Amino acid sequence: MECMRKRLKNYTALEAGEKRAEELMEKYGNMSEDALYSKLMQEVASAKSNGTFSVTRLAADIDRMRPYLTHEQVEKLNHLLRIIGS
Repeated sequence: MECMRKRLKNYTALEAGEKRAEELMEKYGNMSEDALYSKLMQEVASAKSNGTFSVTRLAADIDRMRPYLTHEQVEKLNHLLRIIGS
């Protein structure tokens, strides 16, 4: 119990972000690039229709993914972000 308390006391937002990135990689890591872009567009359409879409949040999520992506993938996401955000 003490170990858990100590861990929770030292838990940071960075660790939460890393955990979220790991969860996303587990969920989407095996999908093809085309499937990922399709899923992104579905999620955006759903969020826009619900009134919960935030281009700022999407940009932050993309920033967290950058270390795992190639330069070309980052460029494609940036292009999609420009399209989605306009």
